[in-house]
Amino acid sequence: MAELLPAMGVIAIVLTVAALVSGLVDRAPISFPMIFLGLGFLLGPLGLRWIDVGLHSPLLEVVAVISLALVLFMDAVNVDIDELKADWFVPLLTLGPGTLLTIAGVAAAGYLLLGAAPIVAVLLGAILASTDPVVLRDVVRDPRIPRSVRRALSVEAGMNDLIVLPIVLVLIAVLTRPASSALDWTIYLGRVLVLSPLLGLLVGGVGGWLMGKADARFGIRTEYQALYGIGLVLAAFATGQTLGGDGFLAAFFAGLAITLFNVSLCDCFIEYGEVTAEMLMFLAFVLFGAMLSTLFGSVFGTGALLPALALAVVAIFVVRPLSMGLVLLRARMSNTARLFIGWF
Repeated sequence: MAELLPAMGVIAIVLTVAALVSGLVDRAPISFPMIFLGLGFLLGPLGLRWIDVGLHSPLLEVVAVISLALVLFMDAVNVDIDELKADWFVPLLTLGPGTLLTIAGVAAAGYLLLGAAPIVAVLLGAILASTDPVVLRDVVRDPRIPRSVRRALSVEAGMNDLIVLPIVLVLIAVLTRPASSALDWTIYLGRVLVLSPLLGLLVGGVGGWLMGKADARFGIRTEYQALYGIGLVLAAFATGQTLGGDGFLAAFFAGLAITLFNVSLCDCFIEYGEVTAEMLMFLAFVLFGAMLSTLFGSVFGTGALLPALALAVVAIFVVRPLSMGLVLLRARMSNTARLFIGWF
């Protein structure tokens, strides 16, 4: 009971604060992740000492894994294939050369400013190149922003994990298994890049088809269809991990199967899934903030804080805007639109 109470308290804070500040977030230049990251830092060891979450905390791992799997699934489900076919050029530029240039730029900055090894620097670049859909949520829903700009950002945020995640997985494998043979690498890449998508498409396609058939025959209530969708996400992740692939890629392709095969999941699942994903992500940001609170003293003490802040400035104000600005020169849009997309 003593361990359960803090967890219940944190969840209560996340749900209550999210509801109370939603109006403020809509009007002020601040986002939910900023609020909950700061809240977690406040509740961590350097603040109120209510939460003590380490880098290898099982709680942090569970929340982060489930929330990321759900976010990837929802990103894929929300991909509008018809809209993407009609306006594919800008997303192609941002997802392809734009993402690769951002990875290269951040990697170079990490190598020069932090003295990171080349592989670690590229891994850092790949991690930071991903545009987070939760952070962009309020931007892509703002009707004051031109629809073409919102669509470009929405597609990038929803699909760039498909570009970045395999790079991250391969780089982690390079760091953790440097002595692997060519055959081992071939098998590993096959599991990540071929088996994982196939398993995801199979679970998502078959699972969605079964729900459609069951609903047509028995008339399943909407709340249970919503729960079924969450179960589909977890099933795809578990299948990918169990059969030697990657659960995150499997979860993404399971959602993509719903879109590609035109499987009918009720709107209740989309709404419930998005709310669940957001709440889990907010909880994850609180835990991340508490974890940063435990690391802050060691980073400050080693003199690594200033180089880290310099890397943040370079990544946000130089690398990302410059990379996107260069690749979007070939797109027919205003300079303001290029700057806007580059900033986010």
